[in-house]
Amino acid sequence: MIKVKLLTHLGRAVGVQETEIDVETVGKLLSALSNQFGAPFDAQVKTCKILVNGTNVAFLKGKGTKLADGDLVVLMPPMAGG
Repeated sequence: MIKVKLLTHLGRAVGVQETEIDVETVGKLLSALSNQFGAPFDAQVKTCKILVNGTNVAFLKGKGTKLADGDLVVLMPPMAGG
């Protein structure tokens, strides 16, 4: 299973901070989470950074990044500070 953490307002929007899912790629993970959580997820995830085991998928293979049992995916919305 792939462990998924939904940080800050993304987690609040969908009502969970963590979930587990069994998929092969980041793209399939996003699709499955969209099916599970619907519009609130879709509205928030567009601007999220996606980390797989601590590495941004932009430096891997993007949505084609393969996932393996035990991987940790973090969906991190942008944050502003002051």
